[in-house]
Amino acid sequence: MRPRHQVATVALLVALVPVPAGAQAGADADTREVQAYRLTMPKLRQLNQFVTDLYRQRDTDPAYQQLKKKKAELAALEAKEDLTEAEQERMAKLEEEIAAAEEAEEDEGVDAEGQTLTSMAERMAADPHMASALKSAGLAAREAATLQLAFFQAALTAELLESGTIKEIPKEANTENVRFYQAHKAEIATLTALAEREERE
Repeated sequence: MRPRHQVATVALLVALVPVPAGAQAGADADTREVQAYRLTMPKLRQLNQFVTDLYRQRDTDPAYQQLKKKKAELAALEAKEDLTEAEQERMAKLEEEIAAAEEAEEDEGVDAEGQTLTSMAERMAADPHMASALKSAGLAAREAATLQLAFFQAALTAELLESGTIKEIPKEANTENVRFYQAHKAEIATLTALAEREERE
């Protein structure tokens, strides 16, 4: 499971925690839990460590290393001005293989839509790489899921306010978390940049 897919999937759930049809009571409980969670910089540093550790673990994955080599080979071919017929065929094959590998990688990610916090946490804890990164960061799986949701909700709300898309904080959002994000935006951006650097390397 690739960390960026886990984070990207969770990022889609910035407003509510969706659950399967017929489980409204669970949805309400999960929503309240996310809304009640209080963001702090120490907790965000733990979350950043969790994500960063996952990126580092990725580098030991043979499948990822193979994909990385294919992308490098494709980039080298694309940089050439005149390609032979064999090179053009190789480019087409590489593009096909890379697309297939990335699609398979997406399929491995946890689809958080329709899941409760409990099921999200269980799947995170069941993945060896994620479990190891959680332990290293000192986070329980459920708190990691809740923390990510609370963070992305606050971040999205703050950005919508800054852009003028919305004029006030919605009642569904945690006002203290939104204010926290606004007050610590620069420090949070530094943390995000560190994780993104790990992803690129």
